[in-house]
Amino acid sequence: MSRRVVHAVGFEAGLVLILVPILAWILSVTLLDALILEAGLLVFFLFYTFAFSWLFDRFVPTARSTPAKAQNSTR
Repeated sequence: MSRRVVHAVGFEAGLVLILVPILAWILSVTLLDALILEAGLLVFFLFYTFAFSWLFDRFVPTARSTPAKAQNSTR
């Protein structure tokens, strides 16, 4: 769970670093104004990223979660 939280927060930080300056430039506003405008989007994507990653981990099996017998039969 902590790995998913770190992933979601890291994704958001990258999104802020890239999109806020671009938004400020396009709209000709200050960085603070752009951050305030993008706050709703950032909150949405924080929860979306967390939920997507968590559901992906639950429904797409990894090598650690599949039994050894099933792994050997696919080779």
